[in-house]
Amino acid sequence: MKKYLFAILTLLLLPIPVKSDINKSIDQTTQYLMKNWRSDETLKKLYPPQVLSVPTGTKVYGGCGEFVQGDHIGGSLYCPYTHTVFLDNSQLQAFYDAFGSSSIAYIIAHEFSHALQREFEIQLEDPNHELQADCLAGVFIAEGSEELGITRQDVLAMSWAAYNIGGKVHGTGAQRSYSLLAGMGRANSDCTTSSIQKLVDGEISDPLYGKLNSMRSGYKNQDLNLTPYPKTAKGALGI
Repeated sequence: MKKYLFAILTLLLLPIPVKSDINKSIDQTTQYLMKNWRSDETLKKLYPPQVLSVPTGTKVYGGCGEFVQGDHIGGSLYCPYTHTVFLDNSQLQAFYDAFGSSSIAYIIAHEFSHALQREFEIQLEDPNHELQADCLAGVFIAEGSEELGITRQDVLAMSWAAYNIGGKVHGTGAQRSYSLLAGMGRANSDCTTSSIQKLVDGEISDPLYGKLNSMRSGYKNQDLNLTPYPKTAKGALGI
């Protein structure tokens, strides 16, 4: 009996790690994107993707997974063959802890953007394809800023998140951050293939991009009081 009491007392005294609850952010963002996709008259003939929130290590067979042995989900992704967005809970938790709930909206909107690219039959080479998805994510998020509770400071956090996850496939941090801000209407650019190509080629003369490209703190120099270049998804794509 004493052993059981000791075991219970030990469990009670042990520190319990508190894990941030990201389910609300996932649900809120996904429901918003679904609702607005279906209510957008310009997208009414296009189907939004299905969204699956899965634990890290979940196996997918067929489609975007290996047919016989299966592939492990490692990071949130969009599967064009099954028109499915997979959300990796552990990855999202890491972004939530580092950048706050707005980063969840950014990641999910980015994957929805890939779904929109598929529906419009847009297939670009990397990093152009990823940068255009960042731009479209900005459009989606900007339209839902009030409903999703995204503040001006959250915009900074998302920009910083985009800056920090740049790479060869997705574009540099400065390019990702600028694409996101352009989609949100905070830069005089759009999501067309020609504009994205100019960004990749370094032909953007916007002072904001110059700051983003030259120093890590460039994202802090944004004027968050205005959104002078509002966009719709189709308008941003020039369709």
